[in-house]
This record gives sequence, C-alpha cells and structure tokens, in this order.
Amino acid sequence: VHLDYKVISSHLAAIRHSRWFEENAHHSSIKVLIRLLRDMCARHSGLEPLTPWMIDLLAHHCIMNNPARQALPINVAFRRALSLLAGGLFLPGCAGLADPCEAAHARAHTALDLAAQDLAAATAQTLLRVVARGGHRYVLGLQAFEGGKDISTEITVWDGVVVSPLAPAYQETPEPMDTDDK
Repeated sequence: VHLDYKVISSHLAAIRHSRWFEENAHHSSIKVLIRLLRDMCARHSGLEPLTPWMIDLLAHHCIMNNPARQALPINVAFRRALSLLAGGLFLPGCAGLADPCEAAHARAHTALDLAAQDLAAATAQTLLRVVARGGHRYVLGLQAFEGGKDISTEITVWDGVVVSPLAPAYQETPEPMDTDDK
C-alpha cells in the first residue's frame, strides 16, 4: 500500500500533538479556555483559520506561561488570549508560539497564509475593543447582537464609542510580468 507522505506526516503530527496535550494540558482552566476559543472561532469568521492545534497552544500559553508558573484565572487568560492575538502573535515576523512537537521548533502559525494571519489579528483587535467597552457577553455569544449582526465584521456603538472593524493590512502583490521575449 502506498500512502501520500503528507497524509502520513500529518497523522504522525496529530499523534504527537495529542500526546503533548495529554502530558501538558491537564489543568481544567486550559480546557475551558480551549472551549471558549473554539466557540469564538466558530462564531467570528475572522478567527476561523486558526487550527485546533494553534488554539491548544495559545490556551496553554495564556494559562500557564507566567512568572509564577501558576495557572491564571480564566477571565485573565481569556483577555490575555485576545490581547496576544490582537497584538500580532500570529503575524509574520513575530516570535509566535513554537510548536513543541516539531524538532526544529517551527512556529505554529506558519500553517496560516499571510491573509489569514492578518485577518485573525484584525478580528481579535475588533473583539478586544468590544470587550474593553463592556461587550464581553456579545463576544462570548451569551447575548445576541441586534439583528443577528456579527460584531467582528459590522460597525457597532458601545456607550457612544464607535467600534469599526479594521481594513486588512495585508495586500497581495501581483507577481511582475516577465516581458523578456525569448
């Protein structure tokens, strides 16, 4: 039987990821934050490109990576996750999160294309501004916004403050045409 190398390597990576998660993500707050982030990815289209592995690493980093090495409360970790995404954790040129399961410690966000990285950061910035204005219930989906609008893609007003989604910063540049006649 001949199997494609990419299929085999992706399945082996999934096994390594599950083993790492089993050994390192035993704290219940990590699992709760993962559920929140996955729900937000399903609810807000700009966060959809984030893979489950990126979400797992982000949740573990937000809960456990602090000077005291003690688990942070879920509310602090949630705000931290949004702040890290909004600050460009998964943008090109950023240190990002190293994949602990890869030998070369590749960055986890390199699986995303540049447009998806930019969209995730812009969406997180919009959601963070909504949370800062007291709209956490809408961001988490505990309350529906009027008209069923997606608060990450629509202009909204919070206590007189207008929160508008950001325009994409990444513009795909067309490849130059080769004008040489051969």
